[in-house]
Amino acid sequence: MKKPRIPEDMQKRIERMALRTWDQIGGDSLRCLEECGEPAVMDRDAVVETVCDASYMETYGGDLEAYKFWDKLPTYTSKKKCVAKAFPFETYGM
Repeated sequence: MKKPRIPEDMQKRIERMALRTWDQIGGDSLRCLEECGEPAVMDRDAVVETVCDASYMETYGGDLEAYKFWDKLPTYTSKKKCVAKAFPFETYGM
């Protein structure tokens, strides 16, 4: 399958949308881990998976046009790769 081309300005919008989403759901996600007796830390892959899950970006991302572009990417893997660019650190949390 051909790699989708994402215009640079749209990539930046998707990254901002992903970061706004994490700002809204990250605290709750980390608190859930803590309440279950786990360290309140998520690795990058888990953060990306969480942000991409359950239409959170549509709800919290604040950019419906960017969401629709992202949602039309051909595979879930391509969607996650696109969002992963917004999260440069290995872990998030404590």
